Amino acid sequence: MTTTPKNAPLLFRMVQLNAAILLFAAPFVLIPFSLMDSVHRDWLGLGSLPDVPITHYMARSLSLVYAMHGAVLLAVTWNWERFWTAVPFLACLHIVFGLCMVVIDWDAGMPWWWTAAEGPGMIAYALLVLTTYRRAARRIAAHTLPK
Repeated sequence: MTTTPKNAPLLFRMVQLNAAILLFAAPFVLIPFSLMDSVHRDWLGLGSLPDVPITHYMARSLSLVYAMHGAVLLAVTWNWERFWTAVPFLACLHIVFGLCMVVIDWDAGMPWWWTAAEGPGMIAYALLVLTTYRRAARRIAAHTLPK
């Protein structure tokens, strides 16, 4: 066994999966507002989406931020040897983000199922990533100690 992060394939795939999920937001930067309204009203049951400039701006810019974060995670996997040690920092950011989303969702009056899924889901995945990272780092450290 070598002492490189290549010995952490599960962690690598978890970061790739996170990147892929976040990159799904990219097309929503450009979709017609009428489709956004349809999803909001008919699929989510949250009523009509206000057709005002700030709603257009917030929906599109939020999608862009999610997609950009996905691109950052993807870039981490492209140079895994160099950047894999950034994974705990990114996972901690996801935990903080998830906690903030619970508060924001609750304050905004989002449905319980939304609040229960969004923030806690992010937190749970980030904790799983952190656990996987720590196990991989211990395994790598155990193989780099002098014998």
